[in-house]
Amino acid sequence: MNSLNNEIITFIKKASKRIKANFILDLSVVGIKYLLCLNFLILLISLFITIPYVEEVTIGILVIGIIAIIIYGAFKAPKDKEVALIVDSKGLKERVTTSLELINHDDEITIAQKKDTVNYIKNYNLKENLKIKTEKKQVLVVIALLAMCILTAFIDTSAKKEANNIREFNKYQQEYIKKVEEEKKKVDKLEDLSEEEKEAIKKILEDAKKELKEADKKLDVNKTLERMEKKLEEAKNQAKDEKSKEAMENMQKNLLDKFNKDKEENAKKDLNKLTNELLKKKESKDLAEAILSKDSKELEKALGNLKKSLGNMSSSELNNLSKALASAAEGMEDESLKEALESASDSVLDGKLDAETLKEALENAKKNSEGKKGEGSNKGEGSGEGEGEGSGEGDGSGEGEGQGEGNGQGQGQGNGQGQGNGTGQGWNTGSSEGEENDIDNKKGEQVYIPGRDTGNDGNLTGNKNEDGDSQSIDSQNGFNLDGSKIDYDKVIGDYTNSALEGANNSNLPESFKDLIKEYFQGLN
Repeated sequence: MNSLNNEIITFIKKASKRIKANFILDLSVVGIKYLLCLNFLILLISLFITIPYVEEVTIGILVIGIIAIIIYGAFKAPKDKEVALIVDSKGLKERVTTSLELINHDDEITIAQKKDTVNYIKNYNLKENLKIKTEKKQVLVVIALLAMCILTAFIDTSAKKEANNIREFNKYQQEYIKKVEEEKKKVDKLEDLSEEEKEAIKKILEDAKKELKEADKKLDVNKTLERMEKKLEEAKNQAKDEKSKEAMENMQKNLLDKFNKDKEENAKKDLNKLTNELLKKKESKDLAEAILSKDSKELEKALGNLKKSLGNMSSSELNNLSKALASAAEGMEDESLKEALESASDSVLDGKLDAETLKEALENAKKNSEGKKGEGSNKGEGSGEGEGEGSGEGDGSGEGEGQGEGNGQGQGQGNGQGQGNGTGQGWNTGSSEGEENDIDNKKGEQVYIPGRDTGNDGNLTGNKNEDGDSQSIDSQNGFNLDGSKIDYDKVIGDYTNSALEGANNSNLPESFKDLIKEYFQGLN
């Protein structure tokens, strides 16, 4: 009797494993289908809205979802009675169900029924009758959704780029926060440092850690690290003995060696990319060659020439130059250079260029690419003073006469002197004598701009001599001339810029815009 019961129960357990496995498989396929739908929706949203860790989010949803499905399936899988019903429906015709209900009975009829069940289950092929499989249609849907998710993940948009930048920044920020924390823990173990030196070092590291946590972009992190390096260098120089200096130098190396090497390598890559992009366009070729020359004056000259030539460029040429600058800025590691190039890319479309800012960013990048550290300064001071008195005469037309006499003497003197010096290494730190460079403010031909004022006593600027007299006679209002001198090129430049800006912002055909440019070019 017990042997019959054991055989029936063993059969039910074997069948139960296959039925439960198939149940969990079906449940998993359906569950994964809905999870992939959710992930696909998130990935679509991430194309337009910045989601920094969208890949991790979607993978996490999928993994947690599958685990939840398996756990749920284990609890909700068919029990023994349900297994018996399923097996009976596959050819055993209620024999297993009946035997299971009579498992604790031992009368003759029950024994006969159980023997009959055992005879049938011995010849029952579980693998053939209880196949572990799922619907092909559901599997195809899952495969299609998975492919759509993968393809969507590889679509590049501005939101995706911003998300990647945030991820890279967070990783970069945490890397140096962790380094600062580790070095701070080691400070107390440095026997070569005095207590005063230890406290000073810990203060520097604590301030740096705070600034690193508050940083919003990579440029802020880099500036914090540079400030920390400078403070550590000062502390090292103030150390009392060589052992203290060596200990501080080792700490500085552990903290910033990788940072300085990366900065040098990234600067080289940035400059190579920049020159390659600029060389592709004839409008920016001279600037690229100036960068390659490594000469500060050549760079300044090239930027000045480029700025002056903007007014003479056609819309297509300005567009080409803007695209070259934008392409160069894309993917730049140096945030300062990237911002300067992006700003230049936008401004050249309006015929403008901040040459000084771009020059400074390029020089800093060059200095970084050479792995040089140093500080340079140029100072120039100048003073000038002048005194003068002037006389003027004015008369008005109409009935009457106005007269004024005066003489005056004017004398003015001014001098300026500037000196500057620089120490350290860098790209063109300056000369020993102060020199003023003006890229675009050179004087040209001066023209007279007249003005008109109503004639009255207040407009007569003459002053009488000590022993002279003056006379005024009322008359009808006349006019006297008032005017000023101004650079002719500036006048033409103002009108040209105004006209070109209006043309660029209008919907005029390109041929009309070129015609306007040619007209103003002819005035120069």
